Amino acid sequence: MEECLDIVSVNRDFLSSLAYKNGYVTSSFGLWLMGGEWSRRKRARAIVREVSSNFNQAISSYFGTQTPDPIAASYAHADYVAALREHGVEVDVLPGLSEHPDCTFVEDAAIVVDGAVVIPHMGHPSREGEQEVIREVLGEHLEVLEMPQGAVMDGGDAVFFDDQYLLGMSKRTNAAGVDFFQQVAASRGFDSMIFEVPDSTLHLTTICSSPKPGMLVTAEGHMTPEQLAPLSDEGVEILWVPNEESYAANIIGFESGSVMISANYPETKRVLEAAGFSTRSVDMEHIRAADGSLTCCSIFYQ
Repeated sequence: MEECLDIVSVNRDFLSSLAYKNGYVTSSFGLWLMGGEWSRRKRARAIVREVSSNFNQAISSYFGTQTPDPIAASYAHADYVAALREHGVEVDVLPGLSEHPDCTFVEDAAIVVDGAVVIPHMGHPSREGEQEVIREVLGEHLEVLEMPQGAVMDGGDAVFFDDQYLLGMSKRTNAAGVDFFQQVAASRGFDSMIFEVPDSTLHLTTICSSPKPGMLVTAEGHMTPEQLAPLSDEGVEILWVPNEESYAANIIGFESGSVMISANYPETKRVLEAAGFSTRSVDMEHIRAADGSLTCCSIFYQ
């Protein structure tokens, strides 16, 4: 890992961050927002993992209002995979792990950065070990970078957006994890912005996603307009969905203009279709029971 950090072309002082009262943090070299293209968003191939037979023991602290049902969740996951394939994605399906009830949420176990993949120490101790097979599979295609001890980060706190990364500082991601990831991203030419994730939500991706370059979807009552002002001031379009549909702010966009959305959130569907998107709904009720969302269930790597 020391060799990896030796190649970082931007030193730690250059990467020092400045915090603002509105909860937004930017790298000291400022914003680099424009120029985002679909070619930088990997949508050709993805890894998913089947639902664990012990999914009923998955962690559930936010959206979950009932004990997760492994069988019902497996049917939902199968439809999720079908929706990815309908959009032309080649999907690699890994078997579920009985010893890891949350293992279907692969997004947290690895973060793809250009031709590399960062393998983090995950934010909840029960999830350590989920990374092993994902490391092996992605290591056949990408350079593997291991996060050092003491640095903790869930992949759900990283949103790739317009040639930069939006990073969340949450209960599952610490400053050392964000700092390491910033260094890796900067060494590969990517700027980053850091947001304090409110206690009302698990990860940044839970309530913030991007359906296409130049646009974000986020939920009222979590992120604030002040936090997003540095982006909107640069011309980024923000689509707000109502607080009661917060879960639906997590979507997956495709260059065709189609977006995968969670079923049964009518206002979010209306907002997205009014913005010109076609929608493909997936019933995520039984995935939501373990605090999982659409992006949680896949890692796009090509």
